Amino acid sequence: MAVGGFGFLVDIILFSLCLQVFSMEALAGRMVAFSGAATMTWTGNRLLTFSDRHCESCWRQWQKHMMAACFSALPNFAVFQLCLISFGSTGYSLYMAMIMGIAAGMCSNYLLSLYWVFARRAT
Repeated sequence: MAVGGFGFLVDIILFSLCLQVFSMEALAGRMVAFSGAATMTWTGNRLLTFSDRHCESCWRQWQKHMMAACFSALPNFAVFQLCLISFGSTGYSLYMAMIMGIAAGMCSNYLLSLYWVFARRAT
């Protein structure tokens, strides 16, 4: 839970920087923030949540995590876009859309991490 919470903070901070400092469009900012948060959550999961499951190389495990994250990004970004269409794309609406999108992708991301990315090898 701590890793997911920290990933959420990284996501929100990067998204805010993309919008407010770099003047990026909302969806482009979401993609940048998502990539940073996904890499951070892989690191946290590898070091903390699934530390007893170092079954393959870091590079291969990171690749699998990013594939799982991209799969989970489908509901995340779809809900984000639907919220922007429904509630607008200014002010707090952007952040509410982001939170709703993250919630939509969170379950699949955790399950893919548990059963595929950091799966225990049969002995």
